[in-house]
Amino acid sequence: MYRLKNVILTALMILAASLGGTKAYIDHRLRIEFDTSIQSVADKVLIEYADIRLSLLGSLIINDLRLTLPDSVPVQIDTVTLLKAYQFYDLKTLPGQFSIAIQGLQLPISNSAPPVPVLMSAFGYAPYYLTPKALRGLGYARVKADVDCQALVSEKQTSVLITANAYAWGDLKLSVDLNHVPIQIASLVKTVERIQLAHLIFSYTNKGLVNRVLQKLAQRQKMTLASLKQGLSNKITSDISQSGLKLDSSVVISMRQFIQNPQTLRVHLQPKPPRTINTLFNSSPKSLGLKMTTQ
Repeated sequence: MYRLKNVILTALMILAASLGGTKAYIDHRLRIEFDTSIQSVADKVLIEYADIRLSLLGSLIINDLRLTLPDSVPVQIDTVTLLKAYQFYDLKTLPGQFSIAIQGLQLPISNSAPPVPVLMSAFGYAPYYLTPKALRGLGYARVKADVDCQALVSEKQTSVLITANAYAWGDLKLSVDLNHVPIQIASLVKTVERIQLAHLIFSYTNKGLVNRVLQKLAQRQKMTLASLKQGLSNKITSDISQSGLKLDSSVVISMRQFIQNPQTLRVHLQPKPPRTINTLFNSSPKSLGLKMTTQ
């Protein structure tokens, strides 16, 4: 019995050593391939990271990722996890489903105070403009968020769900259904103009940001918060009416409600028939099935 235990223990130690050696080799090859990919886009974006590895459950994990675009502030990410990365064993075809989790995304807010954008001034919204420097003064020095992305891919329709907990900035959720998304990765770029939007829901849940911004604007203009909200609601309503846009009644009602009591605002798009992505901006709100709801 004692000898049997020793044999089993020895076998387990050999197996563990073998698995450990194999995983170390895989992680080494992974770093080499990732570094090669980074070099191929070095002229467009600077990518730095502390570590990349595969977990025992097959997830690809990148730690301390830093992305810097030319003339832009760097984006810092604590951890990026591609769950079940082995689903991408066939690099020519998208898997039927995949998930990506981003933990600790941080984007610094500039300390600049640029002038009011020309279009905002032209349409009379200068009193409602807040500079990045003013945002920092309210305690919003950086955007911090945890993001989760899930996708279900099929030849008929591809569904994508993105949720983001942006902490003090609020919660965001985007659900999109797309038609004609090619499963073959090589065809994705070539046929991107054929992809159609079938349905979209975007929601934003306020966690105090909107309240603080409106309060700051009211103080700046030496008026009550109630007066500022009423003035903004009236201006939006008047501008939409004068523009001649044919909007669903839910749009104006929901925008006014959100300004008065900023909790959750949802935007719904359901074009009939579905529209290709490159024609969305040239389509009327009515043809896109634009609606809004609040909570």
